[in-house]
Amino acid sequence: MTTPPEIKAVIFDFDGLLFNSEPIWDRAYDIFLKKHNIQDRPEYWDKMTGMGLREAVKLMIDKFGLEGDPKELTEDWRRIFYEIFLKEKDVLMKGSKDLIKSLSRRGLVIGLTTGGHTEVMTKQILAKTGILSYFSLVVSSDDVQKGKPAPDVYIYAVDKLNLKPENCLALEDSANGVLAAKAVGLKVFGINADKKIRAELEKIGADRVFQNLLEVKI
Repeated sequence: MTTPPEIKAVIFDFDGLLFNSEPIWDRAYDIFLKKHNIQDRPEYWDKMTGMGLREAVKLMIDKFGLEGDPKELTEDWRRIFYEIFLKEKDVLMKGSKDLIKSLSRRGLVIGLTTGGHTEVMTKQILAKTGILSYFSLVVSSDDVQKGKPAPDVYIYAVDKLNLKPENCLALEDSANGVLAAKAVGLKVFGINADKKIRAELEKIGADRVFQNLLEVKI
């Protein structure tokens, strides 16, 4: 019987995993649609969840009839999100700080990947919530060619950490995130309060699934 590879690094997703920001993205999405005078297309929600923001904007240009420069539209959507998010308190998911501190005490490297935020803004938010010092690496999909579900952010993260993929564990709440990490060969834990989504995460390859970060044992 072979010994499982040793986990040396844990890489968190940002939205919906480390931060309870998905409801705020939903509100920002509604405002963004109204501002640009386009109709919602609920049939694309599952595909867009966990997708890099640039990729979501491109999808909306192709499928929703959204018009404009993709870069400017991405920044506009972010501005709307931050107008709401930065006023909120207690934005960290339950159990996140305790888990991060536990991993740090054990000497594990801690990283983060995000498809919705720039590296600079992500670090500002981590600093505001008192956890920036725990993170050795922050990777934004803005810094790679393609966002999730493409594997680019994880290829970049593993390379920067100078580790093998099998020595890294990704924590993801969406199908797009799980697919991105598994494509690179990382072990992946799927974490979502929604039973239906957990079943989907397991189906597409998550090694284990949990309802929340309080349940996670690494």
